Amino acid sequence: KVTGKHEGKFEKFTGKITLADGKAEGGSMNFEVDTSSVKTDAADLDKHLKAPDFFDVEKFPKATFVSTAIKAGGENGATHTVTGDLDLRGTKKSITFPVTITITPEKASGKAEFSINRRDFGIVIEGKKNDLIRDDVLLKISLDAPRKK
Repeated sequence: KVTGKHEGKFEKFTGKITLADGKAEGGSMNFEVDTSSVKTDAADLDKHLKAPDFFDVEKFPKATFVSTAIKAGGENGATHTVTGDLDLRGTKKSITFPVTITITPEKASGKAEFSINRRDFGIVIEGKKNDLIRDDVLLKISLDAPRKK
């Protein structure tokens, strides 16, 4: 919000990373988030985020991301650039973001930090309250996927 900030997370999600010949480029990633598992630093905010003017968890219980391309190289020192479809609150949009991917014999990991515009996904509060919320929302993603032997 304009007057401060809140840290939040989703506590329930699943995902899969698929490598192409042991590499991220040419592979894929997808994840599904249980939107009702949103948790912040304020219980009243948790309740509000589940309401129709934010995530509307009753109508849209899941948010999903499915990659369409993973390419080597990325901005700000990232190892890769991921493009894919984010489906949030019933609106599907293509997004692209830098990610640092690490592959070991045990797991594939990815870390990303980027912003999306909440209005692009229908998260709009009518009236003056909408002016008190920033349009851009910072997303921090950290994934660890054990490799199948």
